Amino acid sequence: MKKVNFSYRNRLLYTLMAVLMLANALTVQSAEPSDNVGTHLNIMGVESALKNNILRNLSSNENTIPLSLLGFPPSDNYILTKARSALQALGYYQPILTLADDEQGKILTIDLQAPVRWHNTNIVLNCENEIEGISQLIAKHPFTQGKIINHGDYSQFKASLQREAQELGLLNASFSSSVLNVDVAQFQAKVHWVFNCGARYSINKVTIEGTVLSHDLINRYSTIRSGDTYSQLDIIASQQALNRSGFFKSVLVEQSVDHLTKTVDVSLSILDTDKYELKTLLGYGTDSGGKLGVSWRNRRVNSSAHQYIAAIDFNKVKLDIADIHATFQYQIPLDKANSQWINLVSYQIKNEEIGRSKIFTLESVLANKINANWSSQWSIAMAQELLESNANVNHSLQYIVPSWQLNYYSVTDPFSAIAGWRWQSIFRFSGEQVSDPDIKFLQTDQKVKRIWSLNNNWRLLLRARLGTTWMDTDDFNRSMPSNYRFFAGGDVSVRGYKHQSLSPVENKVSLGGKHVVSSSLELDYLFNDDFRWAVFTDQGNAFNDWRDWKIYKSIGTGLRWVTPIGAIRLDIAKALDGNKGWRFHITIGPDL
Repeated sequence: MKKVNFSYRNRLLYTLMAVLMLANALTVQSAEPSDNVGTHLNIMGVESALKNNILRNLSSNENTIPLSLLGFPPSDNYILTKARSALQALGYYQPILTLADDEQGKILTIDLQAPVRWHNTNIVLNCENEIEGISQLIAKHPFTQGKIINHGDYSQFKASLQREAQELGLLNASFSSSVLNVDVAQFQAKVHWVFNCGARYSINKVTIEGTVLSHDLINRYSTIRSGDTYSQLDIIASQQALNRSGFFKSVLVEQSVDHLTKTVDVSLSILDTDKYELKTLLGYGTDSGGKLGVSWRNRRVNSSAHQYIAAIDFNKVKLDIADIHATFQYQIPLDKANSQWINLVSYQIKNEEIGRSKIFTLESVLANKINANWSSQWSIAMAQELLESNANVNHSLQYIVPSWQLNYYSVTDPFSAIAGWRWQSIFRFSGEQVSDPDIKFLQTDQKVKRIWSLNNNWRLLLRARLGTTWMDTDDFNRSMPSNYRFFAGGDVSVRGYKHQSLSPVENKVSLGGKHVVSSSLELDYLFNDDFRWAVFTDQGNAFNDWRDWKIYKSIGTGLRWVTPIGAIRLDIAKALDGNKGWRFHITIGPDL
């Protein structure tokens, strides 16, 4: 008996199947039309708004109508019908349309004729009491006599009236009549509406569940109260305020409407944030050197949301030396939402141009977030400073410094910062009644950052600082605490110069100045989704006498890598004054 080679047969069968599958795939691929296959349409005789509406109604892609929409064989009726309905939606009911062939496809020539215009508007409100929001909206209706009618405006305004009623608690509001009468022969349109407001609903019961924090705290952020008139806007605002408070992971709102009693039950389902948080810090900057840090936070010491943070940071980390900053702060939410009382104790060792200082500080701060953009704080700091310096300065200082700070912050995106600006204004003072006799001063420090978007790729960035101190110069040089001396130069001041190198000097030691002026102008270009190239010029100085001071300038270029933690900036700058050297700068963080 003859043996059959099954292995050979199997290989042959698989080969034939593969060939058939490939042929089928090629056939299907060749049968698929490309995105631009269809009839090209050129529209003549109308302005761009009308032309665009016709093309949208035709479902065109780059002025090309897909073949599948024209039927088989292709028919002109689709184009003419869709064009006529698109023009009618914008008030042109009797256009003369001419469709002809050309080398590219079709030409649609339009003679609009006279449009239909709004003539008479009659909107009747049936409400138990006058409701200001509804009345104001009706007064702004778009049906101005003599204006060309627009069916889109008509539909949008009708929907906005219904939406406004819902937001104001008129949950049973409805139209008993909504008539649009178009008289094509007279080129006139009339509107007749009868809108029944119905009763205004109220909130019956408010339920809060899922959180261990007190209802008193939650009610500082939520304005939803039993017995109040129902307002959808108030409920949305309360939900957003709770989500932004920082105490909760999520806040869900459920509503149950009872049309019989005309009331609404509201349930808040709240998920608290994690009670404990451990953070680590690792970074680098040319001014601050290597950075290491760790912090521990307890977000819920009690049901009133008291919290504490213990942290320690190391800057300018080297083998034998580092700046050390250890802090402990206790935060207490106040009766007003987004305000808190912060008590802080800190110990700091820092190495600066003036010398090595050790500062022990007790500080109490009243912080208030005024709205989404504005915040302020009052504080009083009590400190003892020991300073090791080669300059002729007091080596032991004790002082109390009250201060007031006002901040404005607005940005499109905190990390990419397409546009926005930040302003920080600080006033501080001290006197012989609360500090060492020579520490008597008044000081202000103003900082502004502004970003303009020139187009999709180009940005212009401005940074400026103006600080001034009212104090005797000799007392300042000898007794001013190191934290309140002004310096210029470095990564975020005047690039091209060493950190804190621009200031009055004594015995080759930078003492810091009573005044500081600095500014920066930067232009950058987004050449990749995550990378920007920048050119900039900086200028500034710290000094003691407004009548005798010099501005130090620099120019440079750099690369920005936009990341989720902010921009990583690599800059090289040339000083145009002094030693006129080159310096490399690295910074990490948001642009504002």
